[in-house]
Amino acid sequence: MKLISHVVSEWPKLAWTAVLTQGSDEIHIWHGPMVEIGDQWAAEAVWAGDFEAGDFDRTDLIFGSGVRCRGDQVIFVSSGTAMDRLWYFQRDKIWYISNSLAALSARAELSLLENYRYVNDRLSPIRTTWGADSCTRSFPIQSGQMHLIWFNNLVYDGSTMHEVLKPDLAPHFDTFASYRNFLFDSARSLGSNLASSERKHKVIPLTSISSGYDSPTVAVVARYAGCKQAVTIKQSSSFWRGSDSGNEIARLLGFTCRSYNRTAREYPYEEAFWAASGYCNLLSWTLFEYPEPVCLFFIGCYGDAIWDRCKFAEPFTIDIWDDLAMGEFRLFTGMLQCAVPFWGMRHAKEIRKINLSDEMAPWTMNSNYDRPIARRIVEEAGVPRAAFAVRKKDTSHEAPFHWPYSPQSQQRFRQYLKNHALHAPGPLEVCLLRRLARLESLIYANITNKLDIKMRLRPWVKLNDSSPLFHWANHDLKQFYRNGLEKSDDKQGDLTFGRSMIDGSGS
Repeated sequence: MKLISHVVSEWPKLAWTAVLTQGSDEIHIWHGPMVEIGDQWAAEAVWAGDFEAGDFDRTDLIFGSGVRCRGDQVIFVSSGTAMDRLWYFQRDKIWYISNSLAALSARAELSLLENYRYVNDRLSPIRTTWGADSCTRSFPIQSGQMHLIWFNNLVYDGSTMHEVLKPDLAPHFDTFASYRNFLFDSARSLGSNLASSERKHKVIPLTSISSGYDSPTVAVVARYAGCKQAVTIKQSSSFWRGSDSGNEIARLLGFTCRSYNRTAREYPYEEAFWAASGYCNLLSWTLFEYPEPVCLFFIGCYGDAIWDRCKFAEPFTIDIWDDLAMGEFRLFTGMLQCAVPFWGMRHAKEIRKINLSDEMAPWTMNSNYDRPIARRIVEEAGVPRAAFAVRKKDTSHEAPFHWPYSPQSQQRFRQYLKNHALHAPGPLEVCLLRRLARLESLIYANITNKLDIKMRLRPWVKLNDSSPLFHWANHDLKQFYRNGLEKSDDKQGDLTFGRSMIDGSGS
């Protein structure tokens, strides 16, 4: 198979859509300006291995995605976490594959079903084993079925498309040292890959950091990849639990650190955020200034699933929730999501045995918030015991009333609802409903629920379905990608959609 590249300069940095026809020996890929093109491969990724060789299909330590041609086969490689996905669709003998639902829809001229509740029925929380064994695989659109894939790879052999497991190169974990060394060695390999002189676009590592368990652990690991910068959110979502800032921990670990508020009046690329899942749990992450041109972002998502001593279920499962929300946004900012707890995830039972072993007793707190492996890694890096993970905190952007925040995004969404004959409350009504929803949620969580009173007063529920947000955002994003394709030969292409999400200058 021969890979033919088409740069679409108006597309987001890391977006790509591949098209292949059964019987042809060519695969065409339309992509944004920061996608790396090698010898028979294309990737927006960092992986454990030599960059120039392009063997990202031969490891599960890949963060981002890519396309790899090998003989008569084409391997579409998804990220080695549950935080990103690939989409694919077949029309007659033509296959379309992409890391963006909106980009694929623009390329293949596809549309979502207007009355189908994708968020509630198909993109809602999914319980799965370590990879993608029991994930939802497809959902209806106007012209057939859209398919998606998580963690595993997708292989086209000239006639059929099928999933394959990623290689599992992690060793057996029988002691804390074996697992810790795997994490540190993997970080070194990623650091070598991202710093390769063969890259056309520089990749800069960045780590999140907080006062809890997971992100300080991730920060320690990220140092072995050459990471020197950190970001933290100052406030937690609970008043009485106090600040969740990781500034002091960052100082102790030798990072420079930028602090951010948990909420804001406007969020960059907000449509792209809502287009991924229709949920807003990670919306505060859009406020971070990600290093340019490309950033490898080390994060601790799913740390509770792999490192928590108390919450490990049998059989081992994880819940894929709205951690998917950054999937479209990151393509604009040039950010690669690197969830360290996923490294070696298929050896979760071995990691659990280490957590419960006698050797970890000195780092076991015997409380409801207890992650011995994480604590030992952070303490041995020089952070005092009392300086982190004293109590569980949260910086998520959970909202009981789902509605855009940025003025331009609100205006676009309201117009979309009107065009579809749906109720579109004005700005004052939205502001009132937000406050009422927040107050009712606090009363229920802290008073009525504890009194075992399950009745709730939520008159805004009819406006709280995230499916219209998902539809609207993908509708707008699809048009943006379509405009980029139409103007791909014009280096001064119209970037109105992108600008409007940053500074409100769009119409």
